[in-house]
Amino acid sequence: MNLYTIIIIIFVLIILIWIFLIFKFTKKYKINPEKITFFKKQLKRIIANGSYKEQVIDIDKLYHKVLQEADYQGTFGEILKSEPSEIWNIQKIWELHKLRNKLVHDFDLLSEKVLKQKSIDYKREIEKLIKQFS
Repeated sequence: MNLYTIIIIIFVLIILIWIFLIFKFTKKYKINPEKITFFKKQLKRIIANGSYKEQVIDIDKLYHKVLQEADYQGTFGEILKSEPSEIWNIQKIWELHKLRNKLVHDFDLLSEKVLKQKSIDYKREIEKLIKQFS
């Protein structure tokens, strides 16, 4: 074996050990099954009651609570800035969270059709998140 082959083998071994250590010590979040059941019931209650505006606002709160239960700390915005790996489409969640902020803080009126679609989008996204922790 020449020197280059030995160096490449050592380099590959170091990378493999590094990858193993990352996976071994990376915290994997799991949420208690009772909490998952609770979150699913809350989502059903939110969808069954209230206007689309209220649904968007309440799903946003529930999404934040799910992330907090998974040991993320801070405001919803701070958590989103940390880009949790469990969120499949971070841009979509930012968009929906900004909509929630607009609904709560601004007086802009959005059509029921738009709010209905956004509520459906948020419902799909939180279902994906909850499934991640199951």
